[in-house]
Order: sequence, then C-alpha cells, then structure tokens
Amino acid sequence: MSEQENWKWWVGHDDERFHTECETREEAVYIATEEQEGGHIVEAMKPANIEISRFFDAHLFVESAEDDAAECHGDPEGDILVFDLKPEVRADLEKMVRAAMDAWQEKHSLTFTGFQFAASRNHEYVPAKAESE
Repeated sequence: MSEQENWKWWVGHDDERFHTECETREEAVYIATEEQEGGHIVEAMKPANIEISRFFDAHLFVESAEDDAAECHGDPEGDILVFDLKPEVRADLEKMVRAAMDAWQEKHSLTFTGFQFAASRNHEYVPAKAESE
C-alpha cells in the first residue's frame, strides 16, 4: 500500500480526538454536518505498523528478573547479583530479543497501529447544517 493510500479522513467533536474514519472528505463533511452538530475533520495517517519490540528494554527485563530470582537464588546479604551482566552483553540480549519479537510479529501477521496519528493535514471545522444555512 502506498503512502498516499494510507491517508484517511477523520471526524471528531473537537480538534483533539477523532472517532470516525472516512474514505473521502465528502463523507467526513456529511457526518459532521448531518450526523453531528458540526465537527472537526482532518486528513490523517496512522502508523503503518508499530513494532512491539521497540518497547522491550533489556535493562528493565534483567532488573525484574533479578528481583524475581533474588528470593530463591540471591545472596542473603544482598551484595551479589544473580544476573550480573556487562553492558555489551545486555545490549546483545536486547538486540536478539527484539529480533525474535519482530519475527514473531511477522509470523502471526500482527499489525498494531495504535490510536494516535503518525501525521495529519487539512484540519478544519465544519459547522452543523442549520448553522451553515
């Protein structure tokens, strides 16, 4: 799908939250004027696909694993880490886990677009039909 095909029109009651996706500007104007008492319209594009791996942080993962393992495997004095990793090893863990997560997301054809737009243009307010007559 080309970038041009990813642009859609959206309608909202205010200029911060758009709730209805439309194929054309005319459809967005109709919804704003006929189905609402006026509204904001915008042409916007959602992200193509958010990679869940972007949110994996090896430092936080190892810290959580350390906390979980401490009771059963940790030093009773609390001085020695169970998972004492050098920064370069931790960076490699993050790289490898993210690659595995990307492969998992692709294998299952998972597409995550979220709620927020990646880009927007052509913002305007369209008054209700009675207001425009």
